Amino acid sequence: MSKSLNSPTARLLQSSRLFSLPRPLAPPALETVSSTGVYRASETATLPYPTHQAIATPASSQFRGDFGLKRPLPAKAIKGRPHIRIRAQDNSAHITDFESALNHTQTQAKWQQIGAPLTVKNKSDRYTGGGKSIQSVYDAHVDNTDSEAVRLAMFQPEDVSSRSRRDALPSSHAPETKRWKYDGPWITGMQEGQFATWLSSSALQGRKEEFRAFLVQRMLERRVQDEERALREQGERRAISAAKEEDIRADIEANYDTEIKRLRDEHEIQYLGSEMTAAICDFLDLPGIRAQAESGSLARTVDLQNALTDSLASGQNGPPSTHPGAGLGHVRTNAVMENHPLWGPQAHGSPVLARVITPRSTFSGPNYQAKLGVGGVVTQDPVGDSFRNDRRNTGPAEYNEENIPEQYVDVDRMMSQIDPDLPGGNKAWVQPETAHIDEQGRIRLDVTRGDKEAVAVKRGKVEPIHESRSASTRGPESAYPSQSIANFGTGLPDMRRAGPPRSLTTGFDEELARRPLQESDAAAKIRELLGNAPRR
Repeated sequence: MSKSLNSPTARLLQSSRLFSLPRPLAPPALETVSSTGVYRASETATLPYPTHQAIATPASSQFRGDFGLKRPLPAKAIKGRPHIRIRAQDNSAHITDFESALNHTQTQAKWQQIGAPLTVKNKSDRYTGGGKSIQSVYDAHVDNTDSEAVRLAMFQPEDVSSRSRRDALPSSHAPETKRWKYDGPWITGMQEGQFATWLSSSALQGRKEEFRAFLVQRMLERRVQDEERALREQGERRAISAAKEEDIRADIEANYDTEIKRLRDEHEIQYLGSEMTAAICDFLDLPGIRAQAESGSLARTVDLQNALTDSLASGQNGPPSTHPGAGLGHVRTNAVMENHPLWGPQAHGSPVLARVITPRSTFSGPNYQAKLGVGGVVTQDPVGDSFRNDRRNTGPAEYNEENIPEQYVDVDRMMSQIDPDLPGGNKAWVQPETAHIDEQGRIRLDVTRGDKEAVAVKRGKVEPIHESRSASTRGPESAYPSQSIANFGTGLPDMRRAGPPRSLTTGFDEELARRPLQESDAAAKIRELLGNAPRR
């Protein structure tokens, strides 16, 4: 007993509070193809998503280098690194291989502060009314992993009347339930060798009878739906009987070879858009495959293909590699109103200061939009080079702490040209709108240029706003004609030498202040000043 307690493994478990870490993910490919066909790669670039678990510890334990590992880490190596990632707890050299994880933990903290909602990337569609509404990745019809739940969602209203009303609605009114995770691989993204290996794997061998039973059940469900639809058209709101369903099953079993031949013939004409392709994808739980427009197909345009294949789980880019939210945040919409502690509710969200990485190009090409860095993510300036871009550098002769923040307000100048003399580089105010995670796990952020009032509130300089609003409510000041303004060409007299109109009671007030008057004299004086005094 004592020997087992004193074994190296027992001592490791007794002295270590963290002896098991999640298995690291596969590193993403950082090589990208440029316009000239050259592959560009970086060894120091931050990965699009973390591959190792980040570990944190309290300040008291960090002072001792205690992260709950087998041995404490050196204090000099972890100074200023509250989060680390472990590559190897105990390698061949008996050391702990670790590095800082601030690049990803800081990105997550910035995104929680930004509060941009994570949405589903929608395809532009001119056949269904242009852009579609924003859908959150946490909506009930999007955040699904179970294929059975997706299939049963079609029959959520149990009564026939509700089901008929749902069938009568267009697809744009009732969002279709989708999934983001599949058991099968993405065949379109496979290499030829990978596809051959997958075909010879045990996942496909010996499943012929299982596929036959699946097809029979699928045909039965289609036939039952057709029968119930025919009954509804005749005004009979009832489901078919169990005996009728068994008769349909027996008919399908007897004519199975004929049905298979029909599906194969349709596949030769429709290819990936056929019913056979859909059945194979459902049986093997494969991501959706885009139906290509072949000769003889009616969907020969990209927009019509998007409209017809919108129900598929994925398109040309494949399924997502992780949850569409990726753990960045749980905000479902940007329809929120910020309440400033001093100025109250704001019409626009709080802007953030973005760094200009690449300025806008003056010629039409892939870089006609400026590249911005927002919260550790590279995005594009929504405004391109469609306007006249002949502004010269209007920066000050010398920069100081007072005029540097003023340069960031001039967004067009910051986006057009990099100023090497500006301390800290070019920056501009932008407002994050929405974001989505693409199929490679990268963050795609959409921003708009910051509103002037929102930027002024963020900087705490709202005096120009108050002056402009007070001027609009006060109206223009009354001014008398000056010598430079004459009424030439009109029938009005020349008012250049006329002063302000004299009050009718000014003389009476002056005389009353000099000497008191009798009541009769005061009344006569008033009538005289008013111009209607009667003669005695």
